[in-house]
Amino acid sequence: MIDIKLFVRNLIHNKLYFAITVLGFAIALTFVLVLSVYIRQELSVDQFHQNKDRIYRVVDEEGSYWGAVIGSELQSKYPEIECYTRYYNQNYMVEIPHQEKILMQTALIDSSFFRMFSFPLIKGDPATVLLDKNNIVLTRSFAHKVYGSEDILGKEIVINGKHRLIVTGVMEDLPYNTHFGVTEGFVRFGLLADIWEMPRILEENGNSSFGLYLLTYPGTDIVSKKDIILRDFKSTYWKYRDGFSSKLDFEPLSAVYWGGKTSNSKTQGNSKTTLVGLSVIALLILILALINYNNLSIAQTTNRAKEAAIKKLLGINNTTLFWQFVVESLILCTFSFAIALVFSWILMPFFEQIFDTRLFYRDMLTWGNGIIFLLSLLFFGGLVGLVPAWIITRFKPIEVVKGIFKKRMKSVYGNILICFQYVVAIALTIATFTILLQAYYLRNYKLGFDRENVIYLDNVVDPSQKDALRSEMMRIPGVVNLSFCQGSPLDGGNNNSMKVGERSLSWQVFKIDSAFFHVLGLHVEPTGADWGIWINRTAVKELELGEKPQDFQNLAGLKNWRIRGIVDDFHFRDLRHKMGLAYMVPLGKEEYPWKILVKIDRQNPGRTYQEIKDTYIRFIGNDLFDSGFMDQTIDEWYKTEDRAVGMIGYFTVIACMLAIMGILAMSTYFIQQRLKEIGLRRVNGAKVRDVLNMLIWGFLKWVILAFAIAVPITWYLINRWLATYPYHISQQVWVYLGVGVTACLIAILMVGGQSYRAASLNPVKTLRNE
Repeated sequence: MIDIKLFVRNLIHNKLYFAITVLGFAIALTFVLVLSVYIRQELSVDQFHQNKDRIYRVVDEEGSYWGAVIGSELQSKYPEIECYTRYYNQNYMVEIPHQEKILMQTALIDSSFFRMFSFPLIKGDPATVLLDKNNIVLTRSFAHKVYGSEDILGKEIVINGKHRLIVTGVMEDLPYNTHFGVTEGFVRFGLLADIWEMPRILEENGNSSFGLYLLTYPGTDIVSKKDIILRDFKSTYWKYRDGFSSKLDFEPLSAVYWGGKTSNSKTQGNSKTTLVGLSVIALLILILALINYNNLSIAQTTNRAKEAAIKKLLGINNTTLFWQFVVESLILCTFSFAIALVFSWILMPFFEQIFDTRLFYRDMLTWGNGIIFLLSLLFFGGLVGLVPAWIITRFKPIEVVKGIFKKRMKSVYGNILICFQYVVAIALTIATFTILLQAYYLRNYKLGFDRENVIYLDNVVDPSQKDALRSEMMRIPGVVNLSFCQGSPLDGGNNNSMKVGERSLSWQVFKIDSAFFHVLGLHVEPTGADWGIWINRTAVKELELGEKPQDFQNLAGLKNWRIRGIVDDFHFRDLRHKMGLAYMVPLGKEEYPWKILVKIDRQNPGRTYQEIKDTYIRFIGNDLFDSGFMDQTIDEWYKTEDRAVGMIGYFTVIACMLAIMGILAMSTYFIQQRLKEIGLRRVNGAKVRDVLNMLIWGFLKWVILAFAIAVPITWYLINRWLATYPYHISQQVWVYLGVGVTACLIAILMVGGQSYRAASLNPVKTLRNE
C-alpha cells in the first residue's frame, strides 16, 4: 500500500517540511495532552467516594456556616437523612512527648465522617476510631513525621498544652482529587467545647461557623424537602428569622468543588467557567494544529502530483494511491504523538507551575486511555490525510502533465483556514494583554492602608507575654512599631451579623491594640468620644450617621456603643469583593491575638525581617509559624489572574506560532501556483513593486478579515469577564489596534520575502518552465 523507500526519500528531500509538520503538530499536541490531564484530573474530584451520589453539603447564599445542632435537628425531623457530620478546620499546637511543639492542621468532625466518605484507614476501624472525643486519627505523613516507623496506636498527643488525645487510627493522606484542604489530624467535633471553653456550644446554634454534610438513604430525595426546611428555619433558626440568610440549598458532593461557596473547612475549589474555557482553548489548539498540518500537507501536493501521475500511468488505481497518502499522514501523526508524549512528560513540572497544582500523569496510563489514544491517533491522522489524498487522486495524469492541476488548485480553501487561525490567535492575544492589565490594576490598586514594609507573624504566645515580646522586637534595628490584633487586612477579621434598627447588616470585626492604625498607616478622624469603637466610612454612609456619629445600638440592644473614631476605608478582602462594613474594638488584655504586625523601615528590609524571625524563634522556642511580607501575601490574592495570564499566554504563543506556520506554508504553495501569472505580468510591463503588492495583499486581506471578526467577539467576551470584578479596567483600544497592526506586520514579513523572490524571478525562466 505504501512505498516506504519512496516515502523516506520524500522526507529527506523535504526536511524542512518534515520538521515543521511533525514538530509543529507535536508542540500543539503537547499542550492538548497536558490540558487533557489537568481537565480530567479536575473532573475526578470527589468521584472516588462510594456514597458520592448520596452526600450533600448544606449551604445558604454565603456558604456552609451552620450552628452545631442543625445536623441533629434535621436528622430527627427528616427520615431521608441517614447520618451527618460537621466539619471545622483549625490549626493547633501539638506536643509530642520528648519532641518540640509542632503545628497540626486539624479537622473537627463527627464519628460518621469515615462512614460517609471513602478515605481509607491504614490502622483502626472506621466505625470506632472516633467514638470518644479524646480520640484522634492522623494522616500517614504526619504520623511518620512525628513518630517515624513506630506503631503509634495508643500513643498520646497533647493539643494546645492541655487536651490529651489518644491516637486510635492512621489514614492515608487526603488525595489530590478531593475538595477538602490539607489536613493532618481528625478529632471528634465534641472536643471543640473543651478547646473553646464553651460547654454550651454543642447544645445551641448561636455560633454558626461549621460546615455540615448529610448522607441520605438510597432512593430518598432530601432536595425535595428544601422549601419545607426553609420555612421551618425562618421560624426557628435565628439566621433566617432575623434576616441574615434567606436561601437554603443541598449541594451534591459532585458540585461542592465547583460551587464557589465558602466555609470554615478550608475547602478547595475551582470554577467551571475556567475549566470550560480551558476545554475550549484545548479544542481550538487541536483544531489549529489540524488546520496547520492540513495546510502544510496541501503545500506539498504540487510536488507529489507528478509522482501520483506516474504511478497512475503504471497502473496503480486511485484507491491504492488514496490510502497511500492517508497512511503516510498516519505515520507522520504517530511521530508527532510520540514526540508530544515525551515533551509533555519532560515539561510536566513547568505545566504544574502554570496550573498551580500537581499533575498526576501516571493516572492517565490506563488501558482505557490507551484505546482512546489509539483511536484518536487513527481519527486525526486519517482526517488530516484525507484532504491532500483527495486533491491528488482526483486528477487525471494528463491534467498534471498539462499543468491543469496547478491551475485548478487556485482556491480560497487554504486562505479561509488561515483566516480562522488568525481569528483565534488575535482573540487570544487580546485576551492575554487584557488579563495582564487587569492583574496589574488589581495589584497596584490603592487599598487604603500601607502594605509596604509590614511583616506579619502568626501569634503563638500567650496574652501575658505580649509586652515582653514587644520589648524584644522593638530593640531590633529597623523596627518602627508593632501591633497585636485579631484580624487584619490579610484575613478579613471575624464576620458578625448585626441588626441595626430594622436592617440586618454583615460586619467585619477587628480587635486591635493602640498601634494598629499606625502600623498600617490608617487615618482616623476622632469623634470626641473617649471610649468606644471605630467604624469605617462605608459604615457611616450605609447607616446615614452624619459627619460625627456618636452612638448606635448593637444587635441585641443590650448596650450603646459609642463611636470613638471614623477610619478611612481600607480593603480587608481582595478586590473581587466590594468594600464592606467594618468596625474595630480594643483587644482585651486576656484576649488571644491571631497576628503580629511589624512595621519596619526601608533601609534593609531583608535583614530586618530575618532578625525579627530569629528573635521570635528564640522567644517561642521553635519556628513553627507562618510569616512574611504583607505586600507579597496580597500579591498572592491574584494568583488566579496570574495563572490565567500564564495559561492563556502560552496558548497564545502556540496559536500564533501555528498561524505563522500556516501562512508561511500556504503562501509558499500559492505563490508557486502563480509563478506563470507573475511571469506574464512582468512580461507585460508590471513592476516588481506592483507584483509584490498584489501577492502580499492576497494574504493580508484575510488577516484584516480575521481581525474584523475577532474584535467584536473578543470585546463582548472580555466585557463579560471584567464585569465579574467590582474593580476593573476599561477595555483599551490601543491593545486591539496594537494586536491588529502586529498581526498584519507578521503576515507581511512571512509573505513578503517569498513574494519578493517570486516577483524578482526572470520571467523568461518562469515561462520556459511552464
